[in-house]
Amino acid sequence: MISDVKRTRYQFDLAALQRLAAVNYACLQPLVKTAHRVGAWVVKISPQLSFVLSVLEQAPYTTEIRIQQQATAATARLPRWSEVQLDVRLYHDAQLAEVIRSQGVERIQARYEQPNAAMHQRNEKHQINQFLQEWLQLLRQQAVVPQPLPGAR
Repeated sequence: MISDVKRTRYQFDLAALQRLAAVNYACLQPLVKTAHRVGAWVVKISPQLSFVLSVLEQAPYTTEIRIQQQATAATARLPRWSEVQLDVRLYHDAQLAEVIRSQGVERIQARYEQPNAAMHQRNEKHQINQFLQEWLQLLRQQAVVPQPLPGAR
């Protein structure tokens, strides 16, 4: 059987990624603004869903944060449960925020060839940053306010 479907190479869209990073920065600002120093906050969306937002590093032009989903009694019993963890760097001078680490994967590339050994999607970087935007949108819709994590420095 002959297929006349022509595969097109994925074209990385830098402008789209920058727009996404700008939106993520604007959405993260209210959450990070409460942090005057390195520390951690709990973001509870429901009794079954909460996240820890940690400020890992602050510098004059950048801030690095970690967003990690917390296991609850209900989710800990799930056989394939894995906590979501995103490390995000905010660039204050450019007003952009990008995911720099996700689920232990560092140096997320803008484009991956297919197939690849790690099974990354062609547009993995865009998808991870899109996931961050959707998570931030959920926080905004729920009008969630971060609370200081007990025992955090």
